[in-house]
Amino acid sequence: MDDTVRMTQSRAILEHLGRKHHLDGRNEQELFRIDMIYDVLADIGFILGEIAYPPPVENRQEIHDKTRKAYAETLPAQLASISKFLGSNDWMAGNHLTYVDFYAYDILDDNRKLFDPKHINQFPNLVAYLRRIEELKGVKEFLASPAFQPMLIMGPLALFGGSETRVPTE
Repeated sequence: MDDTVRMTQSRAILEHLGRKHHLDGRNEQELFRIDMIYDVLADIGFILGEIAYPPPVENRQEIHDKTRKAYAETLPAQLASISKFLGSNDWMAGNHLTYVDFYAYDILDDNRKLFDPKHINQFPNLVAYLRRIEELKGVKEFLASPAFQPMLIMGPLALFGGSETRVPTE
């Protein structure tokens, strides 16, 4: 990670980088908002992984199709919950950018790419939130540069998300 710290576990790494770069919560309310939304987003990420990588059984495709359909049916309610949590705040913790905003962007953007973008577009505050991340100094330049390469969302063995490319926001 750097010259003095060696660590594993994505959340621990995110939290370490957040503290190191002053992108963590500044008070108890921001800290618990970060914890709450992180866990919501981690649950969504876990479910996306289950959809993409069903067990290697004979009816694997059927399991995938069924779980993907069920998830798509719950997606509007999950996004409504995240939209309500964000409210009129610019960032998930409140008034300033934190490490959890980058994680939230990743999960929300994955959903925008893997499912119909109309689901995200139903929530103007989420659309504005994604744009705020994309307009951040450094992020905007990177996304517009030749160095930016759309990546697979899931690995090549996934039943979905292994070949999609970046879909522009409507």
